[in-house]
Amino acid sequence: MQTLLSQLLRDSDEYTLWIADENSKALLSAGIHFAGSLLSNRWDIVSAAEAIDIPARFCDFELGGEGKKYTRIIYPVSKEKAAVHHVINAAVETLQDGGELLLLGEKSSGIKTYAQKAAARLGSPKQLQKHGNDYLSTSVSHTGKAGAPLEDTDYTRLRQPEGLEGLWSKPGLFGWNKTDVGSALLVRELPQCLPADNTADFRVVDLGCGYGYLSTQLASLLPSREKLYIQATDNNAAAILACGKNFQARNIHGTVTAGDAGSEIRTGTAQLVICNPPFHQGFQVEGDLTDRFLQQAARILCPEGTALFVVNEFIPIGRKAERLFQKVELLNKEQGFCVYRLTKSNIETVKYRAN
Repeated sequence: MQTLLSQLLRDSDEYTLWIADENSKALLSAGIHFAGSLLSNRWDIVSAAEAIDIPARFCDFELGGEGKKYTRIIYPVSKEKAAVHHVINAAVETLQDGGELLLLGEKSSGIKTYAQKAAARLGSPKQLQKHGNDYLSTSVSHTGKAGAPLEDTDYTRLRQPEGLEGLWSKPGLFGWNKTDVGSALLVRELPQCLPADNTADFRVVDLGCGYGYLSTQLASLLPSREKLYIQATDNNAAAILACGKNFQARNIHGTVTAGDAGSEIRTGTAQLVICNPPFHQGFQVEGDLTDRFLQQAARILCPEGTALFVVNEFIPIGRKAERLFQKVELLNKEQGFCVYRLTKSNIETVKYRAN
């Protein structure tokens, strides 16, 4: 994917828009030359682009945000079908007449189906080329021949799906319309990690907050809300929108900010970190994601602070956490998930090895 993408990016001008995903990070780190502008729903990608002076915008696939008409849009397709459909729909309004929408993806990404849909939506003959294991779809925008919009689940709209206890969410988020099993298991263990003194200040960081399920459940457990301050953070633009809405709707005292696994949170500021870390980046499994979340949790916690993590049982978080925390406890193992309590301390403690 990176070879094909880099070739397309080199042939760019100021009217080229690159919708960048996790496959783009290595190219940005290598300092690729790109003459256009970049858009991403990932904060780390936008930060990497800005570091090498590429104009970049962090948003939830808002293609028309700059009011600019492009001659070419380059888009490695997302894992979320609603997001891909939304981008294809928006390309009709964002491309100049005769402009190109280039979709890239492996066979397993659904690229062949997307190529057909993009051609119909833009009023263009289908063009699909195979490049090794990757495919490139090229659709030319014909304003007067545009087809019917694709079903994108009303992608841009925040809504309150059934079963989310009145929480706001949207497509583009993991488990956006249901309560995640692992997160629900973590919430069951929260009471034993809360301070006995409800009148004391209590600072919490929600790493990888998503639409804010963990934060809202924690807030509901503490009657003295004026003493609770929650910093929720996520790498995903849709998460920032949804979590911010939930904080506002439930009058939660705190902030919702973009960051890469908590990279923007100050060191040693939290008494509790709560986290259901992702282990996928798009279509790929990222083995080091858990390590990054653990490292950031250890950095963010104050002395004697506690982190509560839930992970799939196949992730060896107990072993990974031992070099960062003085105490590692397995609190629950159920339904394919494990909930761990990780404790920092300034005093000598016994280290518990999880089985």
